[in-house]
Amino acid sequence: MEKKGLIFLTCFSVLFFLSCSTEEAPYDHRYVVNLVLKPDMKFQRAFVDSTYRLDVPVGLYNAGISDAEIFLVDENSDTFWFDESDTLMGLYYSIDSFFVEYGMRYLVNISVEGEVMSREVQVPGSLAILSPEHLDTISLSNPPLLVWNSCDYCFKNAYDVLPYITGEMAESDSFPPMVSLDTFMGIFSASLLFKEKDTMYTLLVQAKDSNAYAFSNMWFEYGELKEGIAVGLIGALSFDTVAVWVRE
Repeated sequence: MEKKGLIFLTCFSVLFFLSCSTEEAPYDHRYVVNLVLKPDMKFQRAFVDSTYRLDVPVGLYNAGISDAEIFLVDENSDTFWFDESDTLMGLYYSIDSFFVEYGMRYLVNISVEGEVMSREVQVPGSLAILSPEHLDTISLSNPPLLVWNSCDYCFKNAYDVLPYITGEMAESDSFPPMVSLDTFMGIFSASLLFKEKDTMYTLLVQAKDSNAYAFSNMWFEYGELKEGIAVGLIGALSFDTVAVWVRE
């Protein structure tokens, strides 16, 4: 009798598991938006997507959401529109070129599948590296300071500083950006940042608005754009780079 009861319970457990496994697990659907305004860039970019279930395969050519409406209005009431890319779904480019101005305020509007996200962004002021000069040769045994100008509208005057081998993307470097509240840094004294000697390095300094700064300090979690509906980043940054030859 006990054996029959055990068999019955086992069969019931299997059937219960199979019936439950056919139900889709709940997940938090959100739209995902990324738009960072950058002065001196010919075209601005935006990407619109959504979260996906774990069992949904996502690749480069099946991600993204089409038919979003994206436009910006500056403080002079001029309007700038975005068009979707012909090659990648969910990727959008500004129609106008070189329209983002230092210190300008923009109201960013993104409409996707009936949901509207709006956020005001003020672009930080012009940023320029003052020293070293472009194509200078730098000796790590007698390193100079990296010096740049103070940037208006930069959030708390906090600057990201990052060296990377010229020709490589900064994001590929294994070191995170260093943050400075001043307009200079003894970056060349940190020799561990320069993995190769006798090599051309690019030094990047960038200033962010409050939205982008908050995002970069959230350990890669997207900020809330619309409660319960959308997450992502709508912000702005200014930057400057200089290439130097680094030797011992």
